[in-house]
Amino acid sequence: MALEKQKFKDGEIPVLNEACVFKRGEYWQFRMWLAKEIKYARKSPRTQCQTTAVERGKEANLDIYANLQQVKTHFSVTTKEGVQQYLDFRKRDAELGRILSGRLAIIVTCLKHCLSFIGKDTKIKESERTGCENYFYQRQKLTNSKVKQVTA
Repeated sequence: MALEKQKFKDGEIPVLNEACVFKRGEYWQFRMWLAKEIKYARKSPRTQCQTTAVERGKEANLDIYANLQQVKTHFSVTTKEGVQQYLDFRKRDAELGRILSGRLAIIVTCLKHCLSFIGKDTKIKESERTGCENYFYQRQKLTNSKVKQVTA
């Protein structure tokens, strides 16, 4: 959870002592510092009314806080970061002898090709469930040889 902010700039209205709403142009904006992610969570209450903006800011603050309590991040990791976390996990399996080193090499290769298909900078939260439907077709198309559907 963010540390309580003690001073607010002119025009900023505190929301539950750790976030604020402020006017930008004609509309109000919500902002809350997330110390663990080292970023501001921003949201537009989509209103020109100050009291409505404060109420919606309180709701947004409570939603973010509830997710932080459940150890959920507000911002999504990229597919590259997610794949690296998964590979680190699988490397421990190889060290413990739960999988063979050859199997780990196959996993690394498959995920490298998968990342080039999906995109390294794609946010995991933004990816669709059907985002990999044409992966095998594209792999066949890009290579001169036939890609085999086998695992070690």
